[in-house]
Amino acid sequence: MDKWIAEEKRYLDSACQAETKRAKTDIKKNKLVFFHYFGMVEQYKGNAEMNELLKKNNIEVDSALTYCMVRSNLQNCYANVMRQEINKKFGSKFIDSLRKVAEVEYVKKNPSKIFRFEECDWVSRYPGDKSYEEFSKSYEKDFWKAVEYPEDFEYRKDKELYSSMGARFILYKTGKISDIKIDVNFQNKKNYKYSSYFINQLKEFVQNTKWLPAKSSGIPVNSEMEITLFFK
Repeated sequence: MDKWIAEEKRYLDSACQAETKRAKTDIKKNKLVFFHYFGMVEQYKGNAEMNELLKKNNIEVDSALTYCMVRSNLQNCYANVMRQEINKKFGSKFIDSLRKVAEVEYVKKNPSKIFRFEECDWVSRYPGDKSYEEFSKSYEKDFWKAVEYPEDFEYRKDKELYSSMGARFILYKTGKISDIKIDVNFQNKKNYKYSSYFINQLKEFVQNTKWLPAKSSGIPVNSEMEITLFFK
């Protein structure tokens, strides 16, 4: 095993040296290449727009893989040298600034897109909320202020078991709501006879609330929305 590890390191050292040499040669020819790393590209929106901005600055685009079993200083050596040269020539904040411009362009080009939660900047989406912590508590508090439990509803006895209901819907940038889907889960099966009652109450609550639209890159967008409430 030790012999195999040593041989692998020699190979990686040699490959890295060759990549570094090739990168420096290309740089002397005024060639610069920006690399998207496989597995990381998906977390960004506006990759096509980003590529166009890079090309306008005479920077080519490529992609690379990362390996968890290989030391970071021995993989993607060509890409690393190129990134250092781009930072040297344009400044360390250049790529991030282009990324922001690209993402704004992407949002503007897709006015009808339904954005996933992770594609949005966090903004409170319940009236009056200023933080995520408030959002996760205030809508539930207000819901239960207006909704009464049926007289023979059986409350939770086991502190380890929870009953809950959730609503998923589309929140448009105009404030409009659509595609409401509600699920109810009771630990006590006898409470299922009240499913329709609670579903209707939650649907009415969702429809009557003036939710604050989500934002992506600071721009109001249509988005997926999900809330969860717990029963006593």
